[in-house]
Amino acid sequence: MGVELFAVLGFLFAAYAVVGNDALQTLGTFINSNSRLHWFWLFVFAGAVLVVTFTYGWVIYEGDPSWGRLSNAEKYPVVDIKWYHTLPPLVLLVITRFGVPVSTSFMVLTVFATLAGLSSMLVKSLSGYALAFIVGLSVYLVVSRTLERHFRETEISDHAPWGLATVMGTLIGTAVYFIPPLLVPDMQFSLETCVAIAVFGVIIDIVASMTVIRFDNAPLSAAIAAGVTLVGAVAAFRYLPEAFSLFGLSKTPLVGVLAVITFGALYYVSHHISSGRAAYWTILQWVTTAYLWGVWLIQDFANIFVFLPRELTAVEGFTAMLAILALLAYTFWNKGGPVQKILKAKTAVTDIRSATVIDFIYASLLFFFKEVSDLPMSTTFVFLGLIAGREFGFTLANRAMSLTKACQLSLSDASKAYIGLIISINMAVGLPILARALTEPGFQLAAALPSASFQSLILIGNALLIPVVFYLIKQDSRPRMAINAGVLAAAAGGFVLFPPG
Repeated sequence: MGVELFAVLGFLFAAYAVVGNDALQTLGTFINSNSRLHWFWLFVFAGAVLVVTFTYGWVIYEGDPSWGRLSNAEKYPVVDIKWYHTLPPLVLLVITRFGVPVSTSFMVLTVFATLAGLSSMLVKSLSGYALAFIVGLSVYLVVSRTLERHFRETEISDHAPWGLATVMGTLIGTAVYFIPPLLVPDMQFSLETCVAIAVFGVIIDIVASMTVIRFDNAPLSAAIAAGVTLVGAVAAFRYLPEAFSLFGLSKTPLVGVLAVITFGALYYVSHHISSGRAAYWTILQWVTTAYLWGVWLIQDFANIFVFLPRELTAVEGFTAMLAILALLAYTFWNKGGPVQKILKAKTAVTDIRSATVIDFIYASLLFFFKEVSDLPMSTTFVFLGLIAGREFGFTLANRAMSLTKACQLSLSDASKAYIGLIISINMAVGLPILARALTEPGFQLAAALPSASFQSLILIGNALLIPVVFYLIKQDSRPRMAINAGVLAAAAGGFVLFPPG
């Protein structure tokens, strides 16, 4: 296929490490709250979303499965893959086995990025952590005493929140139209897109009601199924690219086939099945998970496909996709792996309703940052920021745990992420130097070192590892917590104010 051995090895290492490590962020709550189902059906659902996301991106970006995240050649140049490029994902594989929430973007991409690319990724990721923390804290200060209390006091089968998706779709559509320009002046979504979001909420409500309630009136079932199918077909014609094809079908017959399947499924379900009120929340969560998983893949496909050519043929692209699917199946069989333990330590994440709220907020944050720029970022930082803000919101609102415990959990996760960040920067700088020292006669170390300012940044960052590691060994001291919080804040401020390059 014209791809070198080390490129294939790096791709496979990265595919499993990224999927295995980030299952915590994207599919962790989904796995936890659907543990009663066999892992295979959960995998089929996640795999279908992956196939759609990959195929759509590969088509609209003309063979680039990274969704344009690696298109900036000045920051992420195309390089010949060497043996040392495969080491970061291999190290990530080892770290993942210990359940450490490492940023895969930093661990994998920094060895490929220029200093300008590393700087952009750092600033965007730290901004993501800060915004996610603020959003998580603000939202859960409100919902922990309202919505979350309702979840704790009622069984999922007691109520079906009819109209919730419609209300949320309308609110989100309105927010998407008015809020982004306030944060990023050049970012304005069209009114058509915002209306489409609201209509999508209405469609979810209709489909959910057709699943929960059995319609004895066959003509009514057929009419509702036909209406939903028609709206979906119109949307597919509007948003699928003209050149889109799958299994030899161009856009028009493909949409026709999907419409027939959709109509038949909706009619059968609405006329023959009554699944109970709990199914409404199940549908909401599965739709939200598809939204989150798809947006996350758009962000993190770059971490996997950076080892392969920027443009892939159909054979190369879909062979790579099948390899990722196989590794995803193993992750589901393993129930998320060791890193899943971190999520289980958080407050109320096994309730499918709480899991839906978490996933929706996280997906919306990732969607916002996807639209802000095409540059890669650490989704792990966004996730940890959201979870930290959520824990503090719970603690401040209703004392779900002590403030000290919330600080310990948040600082522990942030400390582990910081360790992974410094390791990735060290490898990005050290591995190419090591490779040159082993292969180039008369190699001069001084000439290969980065700028003096970047050397200082690396030395200070590594020195700060000492108090961070010391804190992780023993976390039961408030002064130690305060020192570690100050160290992490100083490191973040240093990276933002004095970025590399």
